[in-house]
Order: sequence, then structure tokens, then C-alpha cells
Amino acid sequence: MELFYEQTVTNNNIDERTKRTKTLTIAKTMCFVFGLFILVSCALYLNFFWIFILAAIPFFVASFVLSRINKRNNTEYDYVLDDEYLKISEVYFRQTRKLKHTIRLRAVESVGVFDSEGYKKVERLATKKVLALVNYEDEKSILYMLYSTDKGKKIIFLEPDRGFMISLRRVVSAVNVFDKSISELEKRLTELAAETETVA
Repeated sequence: MELFYEQTVTNNNIDERTKRTKTLTIAKTMCFVFGLFILVSCALYLNFFWIFILAAIPFFVASFVLSRINKRNNTEYDYVLDDEYLKISEVYFRQTRKLKHTIRLRAVESVGVFDSEGYKKVERLATKKVLALVNYEDEKSILYMLYSTDKGKKIIFLEPDRGFMISLRRVVSAVNVFDKSISELEKRLTELAAETETVA
């Protein structure tokens, strides 16, 4: 029987940041329009071409930075786990989805809780670290996954639920892949799931 599990990591702050999102969108648009206006103006004063170009650059940079901040504040994640791969997509503004990472589960070398002893041992092995989570505050609920790629080893940080961990245990058969800190995480997730069911 093939395994398939999908988890959506929701960003509850999106609803609270509606006004901020609108403000950043307006500011980004205004910066872009000002930059464009300055560039169009330089056509009238060709003698000052470079001055206009230099004056427009800060507005375009500001527009880009504001766009990135807005996107980051309105990002959620989908984790899709099957027999061979973990696929992670970023969801922007609850509308646009983009596949960002595909991890071959056979390439996974270590799994555990962020800032555990196991993490401290493997942290230096990674050439790159990637965040694929929304809640940064609860470090005890952040999962690290060290895996090999053609370009070296990477660590990705995830925010799993109980179903994800059960499914991951089924597909990653090598017991030595899981750090001992993982049992504490699974216990926490089981308790959280029980609390959620009680409230519902």
C-alpha cells in the first residue's frame, strides 16, 4: 500500500496582518511608480541621464524589499510525503503555490529536534540551511532534517504535526536516522493533537 500524507502549515498571522499587508502593498507600488517616473523623466533631460538612474535605483530597491517582506509575512507551507519523496511548497497570500523543495527520503541522514544534542552534532555538516516553517518561537516543535544532495548536505527546518511524524516513521525505515530527541517531539505532538480533539 502506497503512503501519501499532506500537511498544511497555516500562518494565523495573515488574518491579523491584513492592514499591514495593504499598507506594504501600497508603499511598494508607490516606490515602483516613483522609480518609473524618474526614469521616464530622464528621457527629457538626457544630459543628466546617470543622475536620474542613480536617483531611481533606491525606489526600485525599496519596492523589491517591501515586496519580499510582504510575501514572507503571507507565506504558508504544504508538506507532501509519499513513499519516496518529501515535497515542500510555499503558498503565498493563500492563493499562489510554488514547489520549492523535493527531498528524496533515501537521502535523509538525520532527523531530530532543533537545538538538540543531535542537531549540534550534524549542524556543521550542512552547507546550506533552509526554513520551511511559520512558527519560529516554539523551538521544541521545530524538526530538522539533514539530507544529501548533488551540491552537498542541507538541513531543512519543518513544523510537523503528529500525522506527518507517523508517516515519516513509516517511510524512513532506518531507525538510526532518527535522533533520540524525536521521541520527545512525538510525545508533544500527541498531546497537542489530544488537546485539539478535546477542544473540538
